[in-house]
Amino acid sequence: MDLRGVQHVGIIGAGVAGLATAKTLQAEGLDCTIFERAERLGGVWADGYSNFGVQVQKELYQFPDWPLPEGTPNFTPGPIFQKYLEDYADRFQIRSHIRLGAQVMALTPRSDGTPGWTVSIEESGGLHHEDFDLVVIATGLYSNVPNLPDIPGQQEFEGEVLHISQVKTRAPLDSKRVAVLGYGKSATDAALEAAAVADDVHIVLREPHWPVPRNLAGILPFKWGMLSRFTGALAPPYVRPTPVVRWLHGLGKPLVWSFWRLVECLLFIQWGLGTRIANGKNLVPLKPVDVDCFGEATMLPRPELYRLIRQGRIVAHRTEIAAFTRDGIALRDGDTLRVNCVVLGTGWNSDYSFLSNEARETLGTDADGFYLYRHMLHPDLPNLIFIGRTSTFLNILTYCLQARWLAELIAGRFGLPGREAMLAEIAQLRVWKRGWMPFSAARGARLQLHMLYYHDELLRDFGANPLRKRGIFAPLKELFAPYQPSDYQAIVAGDWDDGRASRRSE
Repeated sequence: MDLRGVQHVGIIGAGVAGLATAKTLQAEGLDCTIFERAERLGGVWADGYSNFGVQVQKELYQFPDWPLPEGTPNFTPGPIFQKYLEDYADRFQIRSHIRLGAQVMALTPRSDGTPGWTVSIEESGGLHHEDFDLVVIATGLYSNVPNLPDIPGQQEFEGEVLHISQVKTRAPLDSKRVAVLGYGKSATDAALEAAAVADDVHIVLREPHWPVPRNLAGILPFKWGMLSRFTGALAPPYVRPTPVVRWLHGLGKPLVWSFWRLVECLLFIQWGLGTRIANGKNLVPLKPVDVDCFGEATMLPRPELYRLIRQGRIVAHRTEIAAFTRDGIALRDGDTLRVNCVVLGTGWNSDYSFLSNEARETLGTDADGFYLYRHMLHPDLPNLIFIGRTSTFLNILTYCLQARWLAELIAGRFGLPGREAMLAEIAQLRVWKRGWMPFSAARGARLQLHMLYYHDELLRDFGANPLRKRGIFAPLKELFAPYQPSDYQAIVAGDWDDGRASRRSE
């Protein structure tokens, strides 16, 4: 796959990933057009549920080369972050390249035999087609299509069933008897919103997960415990582990085991996970924390969630909904809840319906999602790139580094391996993840604590030094200090100098 002739790029999606990609490629002189089906840029940030926001500290979720404005509150509220994206689009002259209300209906190889894709767009009541040398799918890991479980008896239920995407304010929950289904971020946010105004609140969860606190032991920001190379080395070994990691998980395995059991003890105490909930159960997860954190429902809950569960304001049920009844829901543990509002905090589905059946078959249709080379491309779908589909603890940073990687590839500053080598790496990635990582519909895209290893690979590909810490204590900071977007400011801006041969030939 040779992208050096690319000039015209079509980008699907004007969320964080699409904006970062357009900004990076336009700076390289490429002509970009962004198609956004909504009437407003921002993706998920343009149309969030009640009281949504960023779940990590503000310095961890911002563009590396364009920080949030001074005075931005921590755990940035959704509307403030949406305004930040609007300002980003204006600052880097992206807005004029965005076509709002333009839904991509189909993506097909160009009929003239030229490398690239024909994009079919439904816009202003009509359908038209445009050719591009390269298409970037930047719609994110999930779409705006709600994941709606099929629960028996729903048609008999006399109350209201809402997906979390429909809860724009607290009004639908006011003075209701509410049951929330799910245990991820959106579900726990919905339970907290209900607790502020509803008469009764229940949360029904199939399996609890280890919650990551905003501040470890109530003192140390979580980034110091989760985002360093030290912690990454103690996580289950990466698909291509370093010699140090191999030693740690070999002769040093007792130390690794002890570290994670200590983490579990701290989380157990800090969150009060042993609190008795409905039917004498508790909220202690079954999976070890170093494995569970790679699952679907990794979250940094708001501190008040577990306090309200302990107080009984939110009643937690560790079971599943068996069926709706006329005036409530029946649970699989035998309990029946009298409720008149059920909120489905069950997330969203992926939606690649604009891809042909052939393209979807090439990517793979397995239940745990598809796997890509560098989490961005498949060699049998040339000139098609996915940016924003990878799940890490610092998604916005990952998307920016993916955009830089693509810009360097198009500029010819590095090349891709051959088809067979890329397919072999994809197969290796699939076998590795399925060997230990918890199942989820997005397992193929999940990296979490392996984020730094992945970022290192991207930087090494285009010749940048992955060790970004500076100063007299750089070696210690490399090991123990958290990595965050500001460490990659020069990389994302495209003006780094690591003392090596110039990355540019011009």
